[in-house]
Amino acid sequence: MEPCVIGVDMGGTNTRTAAITRQGEIVARQEHPTAVEEGREQVVANLVAAIHDLCQTVRKEQREVVAIGIGVAGAIKIKEGIVSESPNLPGWTDFPLRQILTDHLSLPIIIENDANAAALGEYWAGAGRQVENLVCITLGTGVGGGIILEGNIWHGVDGTAGEVGHITLEPQGALCKCGNRGCLEAYASATALTRMAREAMERGEETLLRTLCQDNAAALSAEMVSQAAQQADRVAQRILERMGRYLGIAIANLANLLNIEMVVVGGKVSQAWDLFIPFTEEEIRQRAFAVPADRCRVVKAERGDDAGLLGAAYMAWKSFPLSSSPSPA
Repeated sequence: MEPCVIGVDMGGTNTRTAAITRQGEIVARQEHPTAVEEGREQVVANLVAAIHDLCQTVRKEQREVVAIGIGVAGAIKIKEGIVSESPNLPGWTDFPLRQILTDHLSLPIIIENDANAAALGEYWAGAGRQVENLVCITLGTGVGGGIILEGNIWHGVDGTAGEVGHITLEPQGALCKCGNRGCLEAYASATALTRMAREAMERGEETLLRTLCQDNAAALSAEMVSQAAQQADRVAQRILERMGRYLGIAIANLANLLNIEMVVVGGKVSQAWDLFIPFTEEEIRQRAFAVPADRCRVVKAERGDDAGLLGAAYMAWKSFPLSSSPSPA
């Protein structure tokens, strides 16, 4: 039997599972509703069923699952395998997920924050291959981050390091969902782009966005902002310029602080790359010291939604005591 591991990306809406080889090849995958409204016991039961099903699928291909890695949004006690709290999983406060899953599955299991898992996925099998010091920033509904130093995730003392989205950039700035003002997340997330577009419409500015959302500001999306900017809409272009500059300020701070080799930027907002990255790079050059600015490359993520699955699998390979280190894809 050829060994493989299972990587899990547990989101608030859907949970994705995949069987992954030591080389980072995804050989089987599944997706099912997380069903958080049914309670944590049912969520766990659904996950166990999905993992059992995946184990049976790969066994038919002469593969054996030897470990499991799971990425979950929120604060994770890594050593204990406990979900301290999760914004996507209400009621999971101090939930001993690893122990419960181990009782059902009898396999080595490691649990990690989902943004850290995505960073590890890009490090192992994506844009960060052969780079030992990097930060991965995910621009989605919010802004997530993972820090890799000397090839390992930097968790901090309490496991909460890497909250790049909550670096304060404007002390009296836009309100962030965390309760603070002026966070990067309040300027560089999909939510931020739609807010800035809505504000422009409320000011009465002429913009293609009105047509795209049929004059219904509640229907605005980050994709519409990108689409309008690609059609030379000045309002949309200005929004993405502003977003890119704030991202550049944050990255300049990270470069000065950590002297990293690379920042990998992913998430759905990164699809507008060419519309914001020139302004990001300009801010980095202006604000970071010359040596760390020259060293730090800003690149687009390569693995998309699979980054979290791959990072979870990478953790599982490293945790399996009889295996050698996983090989880069």
